[in-house]
Amino acid sequence: MNMPLISIIMPVYNAECYLNQGILSCLNQSYQNIELILIDDGSTDKSIEIINNIIDKDKRVKLFFTPTNQGPAAARNIGLEKAQGDYITFLDSDDFIANDKLEKQLNFMLQNHLVMTHGNYAFCDLEGNQIKLVTTSKKIDYLTLLQGNQFKIMTVLVKRASIKLLRFPNIKHEDYAFFLDCLKEVKQSILYSHQASSFVRIGKVSVSSNKFKSAIWTFNIYFKREKLGVVKSIYYFILYAYNGFIKYKK
Repeated sequence: MNMPLISIIMPVYNAECYLNQGILSCLNQSYQNIELILIDDGSTDKSIEIINNIIDKDKRVKLFFTPTNQGPAAARNIGLEKAQGDYITFLDSDDFIANDKLEKQLNFMLQNHLVMTHGNYAFCDLEGNQIKLVTTSKKIDYLTLLQGNQFKIMTVLVKRASIKLLRFPNIKHEDYAFFLDCLKEVKQSILYSHQASSFVRIGKVSVSSNKFKSAIWTFNIYFKREKLGVVKSIYYFILYAYNGFIKYKK
């Protein structure tokens, strides 16, 4: 049976409150052929102690460090450099995934000969109780993603060979920019399940909570990074804002 290795890349920064749950949600997957790549970004709490206790028990866990606190883009890029897996996925240290996520997602990809897939996800409270399901399009390509970022980073599973030269840019909304780059390479991502298998905590401090700054960062991706020009940048920004409003009001 084909058992590809899946690399899970997780940046860590002062995540002691939820880190253990996030790590165990990876290690307890029904699909066990994984490597969990943790990149500490200068934590000053008990995150390293938690990680070292787990490393002693599970050789699939690998720990790396950024030279200084540099943010999630730099940490994820180190993870991409160190990854040995046939497939890549990501997880933020305060979020978690269902224990059958990777098995279902990988089987769907292998059966349908796909390079990149994504899933629906759910917001949950700080205790991990599900609050709201967020659904995504069955098929997402570059133009679809320009109209609104439907991806949460942990929902995506992608073949490493297809994106091996890509890295997260050192800008705000780096995950959105990264997935735009991915879809220029792999052309489309397919929804693998209508059920939520990824869980995002809300109530945590987030740079995205500042809506005005977030809007500027998004426009800058269109205008400066994607070089769409003023008119197209405004057009896609309006679509992005509208679709975001609809998504979170449902």
